[in-house]
Amino acid sequence: MPRTPVQNLEIREKTKKQILNAGLKVFAVKGYHGASISDIAAEAGVSKGLAYNYFKSKKELAEAVLMNLGDAWAQFEQLLSISDDPYVVLELLIRGTIKQVKENQEFWRLYVSFVTQLEMAHVAKKIFGDVLDIFIPKLTKIFRKIGVKNPKAEAYILGAILDGVPVDYLIDIENYPIDVVERQLVRKYSREELEKLK
Repeated sequence: MPRTPVQNLEIREKTKKQILNAGLKVFAVKGYHGASISDIAAEAGVSKGLAYNYFKSKKELAEAVLMNLGDAWAQFEQLLSISDDPYVVLELLIRGTIKQVKENQEFWRLYVSFVTQLEMAHVAKKIFGDVLDIFIPKLTKIFRKIGVKNPKAEAYILGAILDGVPVDYLIDIENYPIDVVERQLVRKYSREELEKLK
């Protein structure tokens, strides 16, 4: 009995998702240059030809993987709007970032890999730059509400810290004291510590 159009669509979507997930894994480990469509197809359990039916090139596949990662960044935007108390928001943002780093290492490996590779940096900037265009002004507003002397600079400082922690953690997962770093960051951005920056 032949498949229905709905079944065909479901199979197509499932296969596409397999290829995207495989792309995430392979690009995260091998980087853009080191990865090939053959590697990704093998990881997905599909033929190279089938992978090319879904994505015309490695670059197109990499862009699609990055677009999926852009969706993950939306979670951080939600954290910035979760409470009216700026100190609660800062703590949730720090804890949420650390949790993401620990639970989604492939995401962070790929993010770091792509933003540092010239061929993909412009695509990464287009996707993640939109997030930063939202993230930094919202964080600046939080620091302004607290009364920090230079709220925009503090927003960029915290943003740089939250970008840097995943890099350092992924370089040396076995030895990196991520739980201690989390506690110290929460303390650094607590009410009592930020009162000193007014």
